[in-house]
Amino acid sequence: MSNPCLVVLTARGFDRIRQEGGSQAWRLNPTTAGKFAYCVCVQNRNGGSWGAADRAHHTAFMIGRIKEVILSQEDNDKTERYFVVFSEYAEISHEDAWPGNRNPVRYSDLSEFGVDDPDALIWHPMHQPTPQRQQASASTQVEDHGVVGPLTIPEARVALAVGLGVPESAIEITVRY
Repeated sequence: MSNPCLVVLTARGFDRIRQEGGSQAWRLNPTTAGKFAYCVCVQNRNGGSWGAADRAHHTAFMIGRIKEVILSQEDNDKTERYFVVFSEYAEISHEDAWPGNRNPVRYSDLSEFGVDDPDALIWHPMHQPTPQRQQASASTQVEDHGVVGPLTIPEARVALAVGLGVPESAIEITVRY
């Protein structure tokens, strides 16, 4: 049985992907990626500690069932990057799972990672909704309909923390008037 999948080489660790509700911020064709039922996350330890990587380098550690592919709010360089939202996930451990491609996004089949029957995996519901997705909805409202209401300092702190990938405690907001 064939189970085609999206595969991403990510510096984000297991807990961070669970907290965010999926994997981001990828340059990919959202129409193509959205046709896949699964996304395999392979650990990249070369990106420093910003993503909280917690598995051995090039180890496939998670399979997510793709719920949707949406624009990522981590669009720091103003190119279109996408967030692959998971409805549920399963843990796996498959070493040497990356063939050395320079592009961190590729397409494969679950059998490459030792998974012939995805229904035999232990699936867990993915945390929904994530703070980023709430922030994305709010920013869409503002762009489409003008200012909806005043933004509070706590809301701004949460949105900035998610957008910058830092803890809320690292955000200080000063208001001068």
